[in-house]
Amino acid sequence: MLFKKSQCNQKLSLSFLLAISCGLFSGIISPQPGNAADEIRLIYGPFSCSLSVESLKTYAETGEITPEFKFYTKFLNEQSLLQLRHWLQKDFDSDVVGVHKYTHSPQGEELLQEIGTVVSTHSQRNGFYALRGALIQAAAQKSNDWTILDVIQQFPTENMQINTKQLFKLKSFWQESNVSQK
Repeated sequence: MLFKKSQCNQKLSLSFLLAISCGLFSGIISPQPGNAADEIRLIYGPFSCSLSVESLKTYAETGEITPEFKFYTKFLNEQSLLQLRHWLQKDFDSDVVGVHKYTHSPQGEELLQEIGTVVSTHSQRNGFYALRGALIQAAAQKSNDWTILDVIQQFPTENMQINTKQLFKLKSFWQESNVSQK
């Protein structure tokens, strides 16, 4: 009887461990809702301030400048604001396979590394992987008509950090490169 009881306990223990393992494993592999960028943190040296993604979305969709966004418009001329709205609204027609292939190509990786010096998950960390993931997710969610706002909303952290000092350097570099290629 002792042998049967011990064997029964082993089977019960094994079944219990198997059930727990399956439960934990399914929790790990099933899709979990992730973080998404709710705000954009603009950083310039030791200074930083935040802008909600919702304010940007409102501006892109309606042209309305929310009280929160109004503070930032003081630093942009009318032409820059129009360009910002244009780029926030612009549809990109690359499907998820095309985006995946490009972001894994040497040219795509180089571009993401450059942009990653400006856009990051937190200070001192290149945003390369977060950008790649957000681009692929945006393309997967929206088929062939995703926007920069969709990418921002797929960014895998609660805030997207933009190093404005690096942004100006990168912008100058690209402008100089375009002039030298003409």
